[in-house]
Amino acid sequence: MILKEVLNELADKRSLAQTYAEYNYLKALEHQEFYNIEKKFREYNYLCAKNPEPELIQELEKIKNERESILKKLGLDISVKFSCERCQDTGFLDGKPCLCVKRKVARKVADMCGIPENIKCGFENCDFDVFKDPKQKELMKQTYEKMKEYCVKFPNTNFNSIVFSGGTGTGKTYLISCIAAELASLGFDVFFTTAFGLNNLFLKGHTAGPEDKLQYLEPVLECDLLLIDDLGTEPIYRNVTQEYLLNVINQRKSEKKHTLITTNLSLDDIFERYGERIFSRLNNKTDSLFLYFRGKDVRIDK
Repeated sequence: MILKEVLNELADKRSLAQTYAEYNYLKALEHQEFYNIEKKFREYNYLCAKNPEPELIQELEKIKNERESILKKLGLDISVKFSCERCQDTGFLDGKPCLCVKRKVARKVADMCGIPENIKCGFENCDFDVFKDPKQKELMKQTYEKMKEYCVKFPNTNFNSIVFSGGTGTGKTYLISCIAAELASLGFDVFFTTAFGLNNLFLKGHTAGPEDKLQYLEPVLECDLLLIDDLGTEPIYRNVTQEYLLNVINQRKSEKKHTLITTNLSLDDIFERYGERIFSRLNNKTDSLFLYFRGKDVRIDK
């Protein structure tokens, strides 16, 4: 799970920061001057806690300043330096994922989606000015709002499968990366794959022994949200591609799990390439949504 991976990384950073501060503290105690002031500091800390008289508090402040001066002279910093001071590398603030977690999750998702480092991923970073056509720009704003609402309601949404269809550079992959980043930061298990990568998983599962098949298919069957990018770019393997894709879509629909797909194919193309059964699942108006992304390739414009 992407969120778990980010939280584990933060936990490692937190532990390292605490260990480094503790190391510096023990090293400072080796110096008699700091040892003496630290002893005094603890004594007055205790006295102020029991009886916070102005004179004691004033003396404690003097001791604190002297203590800091000695540490500076020794060149030792005994404070814990967290990578995120807001959440102190716990990953949460007021019971919700910290902004640092959202950013780290978004970057991991963007990397998986092949989005360059210089482009920030997430609904809050959407730049609709890249769409020069006013109609396309307005349509994208409406689509993004619809998908933000989808994330708020997830997993209790009207649709458990959504297909984004359109030409290259019309914003399909960026949008699914925004959805993935948002839901992953909320703790949902998100699995991203290209159609080519998914097809290879199918092939490995197909040729594996009965006891090993599940290890290849389990990630795409069990995740809360399956994202398939560029459906239609993968080769068609006989008895594998269409059959396994149908099984995955069917099982996920039966378990009310969510699947998002991007493709350059139209509905007619999907019917021709994958057959009537997959076409009917992806075009089922009761639980599926098919969205067309029209317009020019914004990457060429940029």
